[in-house]
Formats: sequence, structure tokens, C-alpha cells
Amino acid sequence: MPGSLEYSAAGHRFRISRGSFFQVNRYLVDALVDEVVGPCDGAAATSGTAIDLYAGVGLFSLPLAARFERVIAVERGGTATRDLEWNTAQWKSNVQAIQSATEDYLRGVTEPPDRIMADPPRAGLGKEATEQLLRIEAPRLVIVSCDPATLARDLKLLQAKYSVERVSMVDLFPQTFHFETVVHLSKR
Repeated sequence: MPGSLEYSAAGHRFRISRGSFFQVNRYLVDALVDEVVGPCDGAAATSGTAIDLYAGVGLFSLPLAARFERVIAVERGGTATRDLEWNTAQWKSNVQAIQSATEDYLRGVTEPPDRIMADPPRAGLGKEATEQLLRIEAPRLVIVSCDPATLARDLKLLQAKYSVERVSMVDLFPQTFHFETVVHLSKR
């Protein structure tokens, strides 16, 4: 696509068009993916389903596809969804790209997946998405947050049914106050 870039990260090559979101720190993006998804060990996909919310161009979706039989990647933006579809087609992966707002998509989920992964914008998950996650009750949630205040707000609500297993930080913007927090939660 004219005006797009190709970028290698997490063992994949991604097309990223103007208007699509992608983590910009090329030195630490692989460490972030490893923290969110786990290091790639080349093992075959396991059974089960994962949902990647706010999927962007598929930074986490493609590595999740190596671990799950089925991955549903939900992205609201049209340009990012087109990049996501292109990226997953290049790898002939088991990722299904869906263009939808997260809240709209979650309202239609009737069976809990094995894992839900979310990398929301600075505004966080928000009340409606959090309420839907509590209704769905996936056994495992992973949240990537760039804003400690909205993360604290969302975690306060999620603690009704989830326990925090692990919290880690990846400093994608050294010498600034910005960092990514990765929280692994499990259903109580």
C-alpha cells in the first residue's frame, strides 16, 4: 500500500500504514511482546481461543497465533484493520480480523475464550468494556497499559472476579515518565 512501512518485530514483518498504531521503540518491542505473549519457542499452536482487543496491525495477534488454535483480533480503525488483514494473510495465520469497537464486539461474546489480551489506548478499557470482560469470565486476561491512572481504575473493577498474578513494566520511552505496564490476571 502506498505510504506504508514494513517493520520487523517479534519474528514477523508488519505492514504499518499512516494512521495505524504500532509501538515505536524498535529496541524494546520484542521484549514487550515476550512479556505479553511469552517468548516464541517455535512450539505448535495449542488448542483454544485467544481474543486480542485493540489489536492494531497485529503486533500481539500474530505471536498469539503460535500458541492458540484460533485468534480473534478486534480493531476499530479501518486503516489498522486493513493492515491487520494484510499482515495475517502474509503469514497464513489462524487470526481472524474483525473491524469493530471493543465494546460492541464484547457484547456479542457468548463463550469465554481461553485468554483475552487488551492493549487499549490511553483512556483505558473503560466501564463498559470492563463490565463485558467481567460478564465473559475468560480464565486469563492480559492488559497492556500506557496510563497508570486508567489502569488502576480498570483493575479496581476487574478485581471483583480476577486476581493479579504478575505486573511488569517495559520502559519504551526512556528518560520520560511514560512506560508500558503489563498485567497478567487470572479468574478467581
